[in-house]
Amino acid sequence: MSSPAIKRHNHRVLPCDKNRKIELINFLIEKNSDLDIAIISKEAINNFKDISLNDRVKLIEDSQLDSDYDLIINFDLPDVEQYIKRLSHAKTYAFILLDPEEQKLLYPIEMALGRSLVQEVIKKFETTQSLEQKKAQAKKEKKAKRFEKELQKEKEKKERKAQKELPPKRNVRKIVKKD
Repeated sequence: MSSPAIKRHNHRVLPCDKNRKIELINFLIEKNSDLDIAIISKEAINNFKDISLNDRVKLIEDSQLDSDYDLIINFDLPDVEQYIKRLSHAKTYAFILLDPEEQKLLYPIEMALGRSLVQEVIKKFETTQSLEQKKAQAKKEKKAKRFEKELQKEKEKKERKAQKELPPKRNVRKIVKKD
């Protein structure tokens, strides 16, 4: 397998729920309207009616991939060899739209490339799973803060109790020497 020419920092995995992939593609087309774009899929391209097409955007299947493009958008995740072929046709950028269910399929590609791929979440297109993870993390942090406050209160309570148990201070006079 030959190594793809695209640089590591220009290659991204974009997590996205299956039902929002077309919306994300349209977003990427809008943001990169000055580039020649290929949207590649294993599926029949006829299923992608809602994609905003123009003269710089092509919908192609793997069998039709024969020229280079500035931006390759991988609608789905193919096997390793087909993925390397797709990647080799990207001049500048390559994105993988990855549904959380496909996450485990990414490992063989990362092994073949010899590195893990950068995953970049686009704000409006967070996966349901990532939103749930954020909520769980926030809940965990809130619980940790509450626990920390309880520990602090308990510590202060013990200190007050220890102060009460000390013998009372004696009235001791200081002797001051006079010259």
